[in-house]
Amino acid sequence: MKRILFCVALLLAFAPTAAYGQYAPIGSFAFTLQGYTVQGQLSNALIQADNTVSMTMNVDDNLQTPIGSIPINGNGEWYGTVNGTQISGSIQNVSGSIEACYFIFFCGYANYVGDGTWSGTLSGNQGTGTFQGSITFTSSSLPQIPLNQPIPISGNWNSEFQSST
Repeated sequence: MKRILFCVALLLAFAPTAAYGQYAPIGSFAFTLQGYTVQGQLSNALIQADNTVSMTMNVDDNLQTPIGSIPINGNGEWYGTVNGTQISGSIQNVSGSIEACYFIFFCGYANYVGDGTWSGTLSGNQGTGTFQGSITFTSSSLPQIPLNQPIPISGNWNSEFQSST
């Protein structure tokens, strides 16, 4: 029994490394959307030999509102370049959704897309900085959500980068 527990513990300890391989470094970002803080994660942060940069963003958060918790999900891609200790780029292919349930009987959904720019500094393999952009809701069953009107966002980010060389 001890041997089985040891093997399970060993597998769990190495599972994150095996799943991500050399691209395990993770970071985070946060921004405010109409008064609510949204937090997400950055992963697969990689600096290529030609000084190009890529990261994957993921949002899986719950906004705490007066009507209750509202799940927000999304993903996107961050691309850029490194110039000395400066790092900057664009945020592309952002898409996601939110779900708001009123009472027990009605749940509404809204889909969004977005884009933006990011910049910061790089110290060793640690990057930190700011970003700005917009989110546009493209469809919604929630009357409170304005459609096809870009909503500006800005926030902070940090990430540990891996080098491809």
